[in-house]
Amino acid sequence: MAEKDEFFLPEEVDRQIERVSQFKEGDRVDAEAMAYLRNFYQADAQHEQVTLDRIWNRIAAANLFKQVSQESEKERSMQNPLQNPLQNLQTPYGIGAMRSTRESRPRRSSFIQRLGLLAAVVFLVALVGSMAIVFYAARHNGGVGSPNPTSPISTSRVPLKVTSVTMSVAPGSIAGVACGTNLTVTYTAVFHVRPNSVGGTVQFNYTVNNGRGQTPASIFFNPGETTKTYTFTWSGALPADHTYPQQGGVQVTSPNQLTSPLVAPTGQCASAKFQVTNITMAVSPTSIQGLSCGTSIVVTYTATIHVAANSPGGTVQFSYTVDNGRGQTPASIFFNPGETTKTYTFTWSGALPADHTYPQQGGIQVTSPNQLTSPLVAPTGTCS
Repeated sequence: MAEKDEFFLPEEVDRQIERVSQFKEGDRVDAEAMAYLRNFYQADAQHEQVTLDRIWNRIAAANLFKQVSQESEKERSMQNPLQNPLQNLQTPYGIGAMRSTRESRPRRSSFIQRLGLLAAVVFLVALVGSMAIVFYAARHNGGVGSPNPTSPISTSRVPLKVTSVTMSVAPGSIAGVACGTNLTVTYTAVFHVRPNSVGGTVQFNYTVNNGRGQTPASIFFNPGETTKTYTFTWSGALPADHTYPQQGGVQVTSPNQLTSPLVAPTGQCASAKFQVTNITMAVSPTSIQGLSCGTSIVVTYTATIHVAANSPGGTVQFSYTVDNGRGQTPASIFFNPGETTKTYTFTWSGALPADHTYPQQGGIQVTSPNQLTSPLVAPTGTCS
């Protein structure tokens, strides 16, 4: 009985073959699971090698088991004739039956072995092919499991957030422009928000005087928009003291806080030299014709002093006369930067003399910042 235990009965061999088939089914399921996981996670090469080694070991174990079963089958067919009463039969019928039984069992074992090897080869080819497809897809998609650009993840909306604000100004320079010239300076702010945003309103304040004064404003982003432009201006005469234009920019207050850089035109306006360029004179009344001699009268002389445009301003010093220059009275007048004209009045009053010596011609003579003499004026006619 001890020697019989060393052999496999036919029923046991069938059960072992069924277990081998189950092993192969398990290998196929493992391969499909690995291919599925490879679609979402990029397993490293070491994990792949371990998996392949495990599959090869199972296939080798199954083949070894078949070989052992075959050898056991041969040993059973060659067992001691004394243990098998059929071997004592010396008739041709008994020997032929025994020989037929011994020949049929190796054929069955050889068929099963070949079938198992064929199934193993088919499985291995399918496994290698599926892994090749996975690696090809990973290479052409930029990595295994990389999201499709058209998937919902890549197009999902995110909250609105301003990431940056760029500024520009026009004109870029005022160098060479005469001070006092009327000019409009345009500031342009470009707002940048995150891609795929839900949209909304961006609230901010803008300044044209380096932040000393601010004006609130807002701009609306549609869903998915990434940039918007907003413009604001300063306008006026370029002052000779170069106080304008100043730096301009924006400060975002919602949906987040962000301050833009400040920009302004470069250079300065050109200031003219402060000097008197012209003087015009007027008198009132313009005539005393028809007035009686001895009548008291006030004659008003008006001097209009012109200075160079775009000048930094200053004081004009001069003297005026009401008796054709025989007597002079000193005076002065102040010009603000950029001012071009000022008026100054002076008078003579008295009774009209019968000898027509008054009123006489009046005017001014500039002594600073340059020298210039005005024309002389007086009322026309004489008293009677």
